[in-house]
Amino acid sequence: MEALTLTHWSHHLTVIGDGSLREHLEQRASGLGLRDRVRFAPSQPRADLWSRLPDFDAFAFTTKGLEAFGLVLIEAQAHGLPIVHSDLPGVRETLGRAGLPYAPGDPHSLARALDDLGRDAKLRTALAEAAVENARRYDIATTSRQLRELTLTVARRSCRASA
Repeated sequence: MEALTLTHWSHHLTVIGDGSLREHLEQRASGLGLRDRVRFAPSQPRADLWSRLPDFDAFAFTTKGLEAFGLVLIEAQAHGLPIVHSDLPGVRETLGRAGLPYAPGDPHSLARALDDLGRDAKLRTALAEAAVENARRYDIATTSRQLRELTLTVARRSCRASA
């Protein structure tokens, strides 16, 4: 939320969920004078959330900790959303060049990334196109085939090691 106070554009944020930090985030938004720019929505079933994704202009992934994969990122990309993300291992590998990274935990870096995305229509279009293309790498048929191959490889190595 601090990043919104540092942007030059009047970006809006929608926070979806009912987690343990919700009340703190609502108070933080109010304390930062962001009531008119931050909306809170309750947790929703996955299908309802997916139906809302096309209503947004971008998806901001602001985790500071390691993320092994980030399924929500691929779901957002499959809906053509440009992604602004913490530049972390795992996320970086999942998204490749199909996202706009910023320094994790640095509100100034996030504000710059949001403003870059807001002011540059070509960047938004390029990231939206790259998002859809990247999401195709993770379609269920491809992912299940890769998981099967990995499982077989691990099982073979395990059998050889025990023999």
